[in-house]
Amino acid sequence: MTYDGTRRDVINLLRTFGDGPTSLYEIGVPLVGRGFEQDPIVNALFGLSHEGVIEFLPGNALRVLKLPAP
Repeated sequence: MTYDGTRRDVINLLRTFGDGPTSLYEIGVPLVGRGFEQDPIVNALFGLSHEGVIEFLPGNALRVLKLPAP
């Protein structure tokens, strides 16, 4: 899977969560179960953090700040 494809699927998964903090396990487990590898998922998350889409929180969690338009 390409970076853009992994990023897209991470964003689509983030859309299914509420406003509160989300455990990184809630993102990683379903994506790995669908055949994604850990490193591309982490790279996509770091990219989204750099873009200001998410912020990492203590305790292996993140918060969505703003999702790009679909």
